Amino acid sequence: MSENNKEVWSKESGYIWSMIGSAVGFANVLSFSALCYRNGGGAFLIPYIIAHLIIGIPMLLLEGIIGQRTRLPIVSAMGNIAGRTGKLFGWLAVLTCATIGGFYMVLTGFAVAYTYFSATGAISFDTAVFFKDTFLHASSSISQIGGIAVGVFLATMVVALITWAVLLRNIQSGVEKLCSIFLPLLGVMVIAFSLATFFLPGAFEGFKHYLIPDFSRLSNFTLWRDVFGQVFFSLSLGLGIVTGYARHNPNSFNLRRSMIKVAIGDFVISFISGFAIFGCIGFMSARSGVPFSDLIVSDSAFEIGFVIFPTILAQFGPVVSKIIGPIFFFCVFIAGITGVFSIVESVAGNIEVEFRKKRKIAVSIAMAMVALLAVPFCLGNGQHLVGALSPMVLGNAMLIGGIAEIILFLMLSKMIGNEPLWQRNGRHIYAYHALKYLVLPLLSLSLIGALYKEFSHSLGLEEWVRWSWLAIVLFAASFLARRRLALPKLAKE
Repeated sequence: MSENNKEVWSKESGYIWSMIGSAVGFANVLSFSALCYRNGGGAFLIPYIIAHLIIGIPMLLLEGIIGQRTRLPIVSAMGNIAGRTGKLFGWLAVLTCATIGGFYMVLTGFAVAYTYFSATGAISFDTAVFFKDTFLHASSSISQIGGIAVGVFLATMVVALITWAVLLRNIQSGVEKLCSIFLPLLGVMVIAFSLATFFLPGAFEGFKHYLIPDFSRLSNFTLWRDVFGQVFFSLSLGLGIVTGYARHNPNSFNLRRSMIKVAIGDFVISFISGFAIFGCIGFMSARSGVPFSDLIVSDSAFEIGFVIFPTILAQFGPVVSKIIGPIFFFCVFIAGITGVFSIVESVAGNIEVEFRKKRKIAVSIAMAMVALLAVPFCLGNGQHLVGALSPMVLGNAMLIGGIAEIILFLMLSKMIGNEPLWQRNGRHIYAYHALKYLVLPLLSLSLIGALYKEFSHSLGLEEWVRWSWLAIVLFAASFLARRRLALPKLAKE
């Protein structure tokens, strides 16, 4: 048994904070607000709550049960059910997770740099030019690689070093301790920031757009697609991350209660962050005289976070902006780095168990892998690479992982399928039925729809980039799945 399997979370609350840290990230602070803005504000909130109930909590519970009952990371757990085929799907999830970790670490580096920039007043009046040209040294297309953005690279390496230092420690003194401090701090800062926006002129115009739904939008397929995709990505589903954390749970933990709290925490941080962002956009609209709905041309989280928000900060004047700016970007940093912790921990856990490495060695290998994958996103075409890969790594690959988990564990595994947590008073609970009869069909239809959309037109360079990535990852996953025939055994009751 690896030494990591001897570690457990010291408290259920520490596990919950760590799980919320895994779930909360850019998807909550920036992407959620960007999607709300694109989809009419309040119209996005109703299906967002529904998606948490239909997909979020049931999938969290499934992945939590897999980890807590098997005591194994996703590759070994899948391998025990379906041999090399199972391990192939497991490694696909792990390599997808590592790729996400690469650009997620770069995005967290953005927050590190902008915390410094906003504190020193280094951001120029033209925030778009500063972000794209001065900071990113962005090229005009994916085909123009450009040079490495030194500032982005250095900030990314700071994130890598912090993550490595935290994960080298055991679960209790590393991830659990840091998340138990950082996440409550994030909650306090986001709440304080949101309350402060109530006193801004024009903020209530933003709140009105945020909270009052346009019910006609609910018939829009794009809205529901965005909502379900946001929940799946925000909760880190289909990647083995939840399973990786849950394998350190003692059996005494109440998994149902924990996962409901995680889902609530994920939603609350998103909801409160939306107040802050929409209030600030309303303030900017009042100051500039530009109608609220016309203020942001792009729905990109990049633009909201690193172009629009610095523009909003400039409205406060040089003194106040140097206080508010660092607070906001430090919140983004906390949300980002706790997500990086979970990604690297997931990759390291699979390396540790599959290759029987000690924790510190496995963490170092995983950290080096993710840091190496981050380098291409520090180049001039880094943003274009993120855009090209996102439909695959944040879409199709995660859907495949979720489908594989439901089929392998809920339908084929007697150990997981017959788990008592799926029952109450002798009857299967809602989450069990939701996974089989709602989530599995939804994920399958979403995957088919995504593939149809992809191949309904001729493939450009971006499409070739993401399908080349998939081909490379499948080859690597197939090779890794054949490396060892001996499988770690499932934990006994």
